[in-house]
Amino acid sequence: MTPRILRQTVQTALLSAIIVLLLCACAQTSVVDNWKTDKPASSKPSKVAVIAVLPDALMRKAIEIDVARILRDKGTPAVTGSSIPGLSGGIRGEIDVDVATELLRTAEVDGIVVMFYAGGQSENYVRSGYWAEYIGSGVGYSWAQPYFTNVYIIHQGSGWTDHKTSAYVESSYYDLESQQPIWRIVTETRDTEYADTAADIAKKIASQMKSAGLN
Repeated sequence: MTPRILRQTVQTALLSAIIVLLLCACAQTSVVDNWKTDKPASSKPSKVAVIAVLPDALMRKAIEIDVARILRDKGTPAVTGSSIPGLSGGIRGEIDVDVATELLRTAEVDGIVVMFYAGGQSENYVRSGYWAEYIGSGVGYSWAQPYFTNVYIIHQGSGWTDHKTSAYVESSYYDLESQQPIWRIVTETRDTEYADTAADIAKKIASQMKSAGLN
């Protein structure tokens, strides 16, 4: 091997390594809790409404557009919930399940991906060798309420001090025909100011849809 070819080979290997590191560095969102029913969905959905439960109408619409676009790219026939007549605007407080379900069925929606902001934190903190990181708690009985309850992550390691900015989102899929939840996940997005949170979460949702055989 000539010096020139060797140099090109080394440069190519270094470039490949840098690309891998950059891709890994961009992975800001991870699934910290998940659940999936033992009962399969009645059928693959023909239209899935993406509903982001947020009080700000413009923010809600922007997130739904991003998530629906990525889901369509991954094979799920998704539409934005805010584009369905009667379901536009910000969502403040509880959703009237009976009214919303009727509006969704009128729009020929047979599946719902609903996203709840479950909280976040931005602070300097000190951790001991073992600790439980509390994510949130709640009890829900319909697609319009969060389901996760007492979610913790157990950490192990030496004590340290750090600054952390994160956001937790619960996403779930609800089958309108069987009126049952099929799966749900809680995601944590770190360094939200540097991450495309909606896109990252959408990819996790697409993965869950594929795992459940829904696309």
